[in-house]
Amino acid sequence: MKLIKSTCVLAAALTAPGMALAGELPNNESMSGLQFNFSPPGARSLAMGGAFLGRADDATAAFANPAGLTNLFSPEISAEVRFNSYDTPYTSGGSYPGVTRDRASDNANNLSYLSFVYPGEKWVFAAFRQEFMDFKSSFETDEIPLADTGFTAFSTDNNVDVNIVNYGFSTALRVNERFSLGASFSYFDYKLDASTLRYGLGPSDPVNEQLQRGRDNSWGWSIGALFNATDRFSIGLVYRATPDFSTEHSQDAFEFPEINFTRNFDFEVPDVYGIGFSFQPNDNLTLNLDVMRVNYSDLASPVFWAFSDPASANGQEIVDEMSIDNGTEIHFGAEYVMKNKPIALRAGVWHDPDHALTYYGPTDASDAEQLANAAFFPAQDSQTHWSVGFGFFFEHFQMDFGADFSKNQDTVSVSGVYRF
Repeated sequence: MKLIKSTCVLAAALTAPGMALAGELPNNESMSGLQFNFSPPGARSLAMGGAFLGRADDATAAFANPAGLTNLFSPEISAEVRFNSYDTPYTSGGSYPGVTRDRASDNANNLSYLSFVYPGEKWVFAAFRQEFMDFKSSFETDEIPLADTGFTAFSTDNNVDVNIVNYGFSTALRVNERFSLGASFSYFDYKLDASTLRYGLGPSDPVNEQLQRGRDNSWGWSIGALFNATDRFSIGLVYRATPDFSTEHSQDAFEFPEINFTRNFDFEVPDVYGIGFSFQPNDNLTLNLDVMRVNYSDLASPVFWAFSDPASANGQEIVDEMSIDNGTEIHFGAEYVMKNKPIALRAGVWHDPDHALTYYGPTDASDAEQLANAAFFPAQDSQTHWSVGFGFFFEHFQMDFGADFSKNQDTVSVSGVYRF
């Protein structure tokens, strides 16, 4: 039986997933389950389902909605630690049709947010450091026969580790008693290490390796507005423009160096914009609702085949049928401050749309390339996140705890604020 893995090594025509080169997100197996989370920092907002744009009344507003900094009236410092547990879905084996799916479990823990806020009479200034993205995943796949084509996809060993740190400066202006404007300017530090190692006759027979390595820095910005329609109802708006980062993609075919190559592509972080509402029906209860639009398609427009060397005679090949859909996040949360006690109880829920790279093309039973794309990049389900938490607050100090749970990711957060 003629194997797809043998054909690929000899002719550089592997019918496995391609890669978004010279543009956006690589789409080889190692990055098929890349997770983004655009919820604001802080255990308090995490416990409220990430619904915070219309409230924006603590130091995390410097990132979430900088206009909300005008809600602060004394200097303060804040810090947050997050514990993230990922269960990333991937295709592990079987045959097509009928592939098996599994989950790769990895952890990423960090000092996720640190800030200082200094309010003036009309202007407020803030500086912050944020772990904008910290994602890890490692998994292996078995050989996958592709229907009756006579081809079999390689077994693989995959790893990805991506970290983006955001160093920001924010300012806000209290235009009048009801309306505020804010802006943030951010310097992003980006690191990416990803690999896919493919095997011929088993672990002792590696035949092809693809590496993605990125070390880059770039600038981003955001603008926000906050309108206090009444003493109990407010509306927040935000637009966040994030950068792209230069990343290197290389291929090593080991025994066939004539098809090795190295080239660059841009890892582009999606832009985000949203609107939030906050309502206080009484002195103790606050209800928040956010709607966020995430331009996930920025990551994969277009998608290029990983084994196409743009410097070769054939040039780079585009996989038109692969993309990531833009998504709308809907966040809802509540906070209840107990009467005569410095304790707040919180809960929330939010909709996390599917944002995995997906193959939408035909699946001709005689076309191994189509079947391989369908096997490794199927459509996935959106996720529902549930969150809970509580906080203690005193005259100068506040401590908050929050947890967010979903099928693909669990997050636990502890944060504190000291007000001078």
